[in-house]
Amino acid sequence: MTKDIEQRKRDHLKLAQDDSLKFNISAGFDRWRLIHNALPEIDLQDVDTTAGFLGKKLNFPMLISSMSGGFKESLAFNAVLAEAAENVGCALGLGSIRAALEDKFVADSFLIARKKAPTAVILANIGIAQVREGNSLQKTINFCSELKADGLIIHLNSLQEAFQPGGDTKFRGALAAIETWVKNFPLPIIVKEVGQGLSPKVIQRLENVGVDTIDIAGAGGSNWISIEKERLPADQRVLKQTAAEFSDWGEPTAEVLAELSTTTTVIASGGLQSPLDLVKSLALGAHLGGIAGALLKPALSGNPNQVIEVLQTWQETLRLAMFGMGVATIPELIGNHALLKKND
Repeated sequence: MTKDIEQRKRDHLKLAQDDSLKFNISAGFDRWRLIHNALPEIDLQDVDTTAGFLGKKLNFPMLISSMSGGFKESLAFNAVLAEAAENVGCALGLGSIRAALEDKFVADSFLIARKKAPTAVILANIGIAQVREGNSLQKTINFCSELKADGLIIHLNSLQEAFQPGGDTKFRGALAAIETWVKNFPLPIIVKEVGQGLSPKVIQRLENVGVDTIDIAGAGGSNWISIEKERLPADQRVLKQTAAEFSDWGEPTAEVLAELSTTTTVIASGGLQSPLDLVKSLALGAHLGGIAGALLKPALSGNPNQVIEVLQTWQETLRLAMFGMGVATIPELIGNHALLKKND
């Protein structure tokens, strides 16, 4: 099983670089523009991009979204991401730790993150299929303790599993399982999708069982149904053709944000293509933005400075956009719809 997981993770990193496997629809941020304020009544030096998250201070509200871990090559990959997160002061989400729970010999590909990022916010990550298993709670607690994680992401990926060779499509009882973990897990729990998005109704159901941090992970970036289609064997022609019908299936991130009314902490990931998308997501109500695609190739280069430069560009764009709108702090920006105008 572990070898299958390792190969799948290799395939995912390779295929996620293919732009043809991204959504044709956008995440929706292009439907909004930020309003320029020619009289900001603040000095640039007054602009403060810092934000709090899980009891720690971030230099700016950014999460490096979960990408990989659990096979040999991912150790260097996660080391680069962790070093960058520590350098710029943002949060880091790791790939699914399932492989590490099944095989201690791949654990270092995740544990390297804390070694390279001793003070950063680090989030472990596990799938709902593992959460539904009766024996995984304590194993996950133990691993998160070894990692010194600040929180745990539970990811939902029903349709990805449906198109994944050997995927687990047993989702009955998933909400009850999440509620059990919320009550018994010693760290904060974040629930996310993997690219098809959490609708407002699903977010409400998660709130009702005690989840207080969600990651929309909406449509607009990589489409994991399309990625799994590429991994299907040639004799699965019907399933391959069916997957093509879902090439734009999902809830665009900006649309969910615009409709959402919640006190839950919201991370906006899925299709943030440019630094100004981060600014728009915060004005629409997100507390953090999350990116993966923009960092994938720089991280695979093995040079953390390439990742750091990308992240610094996102932070500097945020800072100057705040100045351009006359907003001095992140709390003033979050949910401030008056800073946005919808394009005709």
